[in-house]
Amino acid sequence: MRDAGRSSRDGLRDAGADFELLDAPEAQRRWPIHVPDGWTVLFQPEAGIVRADLAQEAFLDSARKHGAELHEHTRIESVDDVDADVTIVTAGAWVRRLVPTVSVRPTRETVAYFRRDGAPIPSIGQLDPETRGHAQFSLHDARYGLKAGVHHAGREIDPDEPGAPDAELVARIAEWVARIHTDVDPEPVEAETCLYTNTNDESFVFERNGPVVVGSPCSGHGFKFAPLVGEKLADLAEAKV
Repeated sequence: MRDAGRSSRDGLRDAGADFELLDAPEAQRRWPIHVPDGWTVLFQPEAGIVRADLAQEAFLDSARKHGAELHEHTRIESVDDVDADVTIVTAGAWVRRLVPTVSVRPTRETVAYFRRDGAPIPSIGQLDPETRGHAQFSLHDARYGLKAGVHHAGREIDPDEPGAPDAELVARIAEWVARIHTDVDPEPVEAETCLYTNTNDESFVFERNGPVVVGSPCSGHGFKFAPLVGEKLADLAEAKV
């Protein structure tokens, strides 16, 4: 980032979290990355990644132990089909099919994987100098070494329609990886897509309308908050808020 004031600095400081602000030479001394001249790196030592596959298994195991029943590969066409006093809808990109009033926009995003050896390095999120939003990002991947993408670059889609990775975005991601990472093979070894459910301000959606509770942790940053999201949805379902 060019201006530390447009980063997470103030929020981290207010929360009492540890962080460092590093200039380009110091960041490049610590890690195999290239930082543009005049930019500042904010390093938060407690930051990390969530293994979504392992986390999901843990969530489901815990739910079963507490009496939940899991019905996989079961399509719900309408919330009216659910025999329950309260129905919680967390349908991701399909949420508007079940609750049309929810204001979200589904997009198909592209991510790419690159070969990198050695110990993991911190995740990188490059901020857009103008909007302060996340632009490009990279993080450790257990299989290939590095996963990278462009945040909020995908096209709006119908979630039921199949779609392949966007070749233009793969090329854009590879070009960024080649500029930023000095120890990564910039030739992508794999690319895939994921679905975002986007709100205009990137905030989450928690709402209750009669017997229907909607949870839409949106805009590409919801999964890491899953335990908190579950608590808030439970409170709404039990009318505690």
